[in-house]
Amino acid sequence: MVKYYGKKKLINYIYLNKTSFIYLGFILLLVFIFTRFIINITVITEDKNLKRTLLNELDKNGISNYSLIKSNEKINLIKEKIVESNKDIIEWLNIERKGMKYIINVEPKVVKNKEEELPYCNIVSTKDSVVTRIISSKGEEIVDVNDSVKKGDVLVSGDITFNNETKKQVCASATVYGRTWYTVNLSLPRSYEDVEKLNKYRYNLLVKFNNKSFKIFKSRLKSYKDESKRIVNFLGIELYLQREVEVKVSAKEYNQEELNSNINKLVEEKMKHTLKGDYRIIDQKVLKKDINDSKIDIELFIVAEEEIGTREIGKIEDVKQEDG
Repeated sequence: MVKYYGKKKLINYIYLNKTSFIYLGFILLLVFIFTRFIINITVITEDKNLKRTLLNELDKNGISNYSLIKSNEKINLIKEKIVESNKDIIEWLNIERKGMKYIINVEPKVVKNKEEELPYCNIVSTKDSVVTRIISSKGEEIVDVNDSVKKGDVLVSGDITFNNETKKQVCASATVYGRTWYTVNLSLPRSYEDVEKLNKYRYNLLVKFNNKSFKIFKSRLKSYKDESKRIVNFLGIELYLQREVEVKVSAKEYNQEELNSNINKLVEEKMKHTLKGDYRIIDQKVLKKDINDSKIDIELFIVAEEEIGTREIGKIEDVKQEDG
């Protein structure tokens, strides 16, 4: 026999792959039996007491390991009930079902203590810069816009003076911005992989279990990208329906606009770890550029505006309090 057609072809295909079909049938049987049960409950919080309290509340409302899955309407009622009865410790609660597991996200209620008012402090500069903006609410401004300051210089003083005499001492409060300068070195690739999807595709089934995965059927495409959709998740076994789309992969060089966009993203990523508080990048210039076979090395000069003021506690001295 050389080749089968029609029903005999299908029967022969099933016979040759009978092991895979038996395994698939076993999986579908387990899905049918167990997808109506919850086998695990995970509470995401670092507060052990809150976690213990929440698990007890869930158990009272019929949510526990190996309990039946509840409807969305029932879940919403349980959430409202738990939050209402524990409103002094729970700010927000969410119950999300993933397969045979409930994921519980909880936000504890935080009681904010009123910030203690310090008797005396100054606002000092955290780095060398040129002052660009001063937004003060308490204290006496020592510097003006466009003044150059060094790290540690007093920007807003807690000393209230009159006729060159300190009349009162307060805790200065202000937000001061300054213009700062940085040198940044970046390295980025010259090219990228361009993936073009073609019109040819095949379907497959993927099984994941115990950090391992395998496909039910052998892939028949040489180069392809997977588009997976999870069908079921039970007892740690996940079954995915995969759409294998044939692709054509080729190397392409970035054009100048794309390079500039990548440079800006890398600059933002680097500077957000360097600049503190509220900031913005004012200007950037290329100091040096080296182009190699596979990458581009760039040295940039960055001009930024950022918060430069920080509170420094001062020593209280005896001052003369004037009437009026």
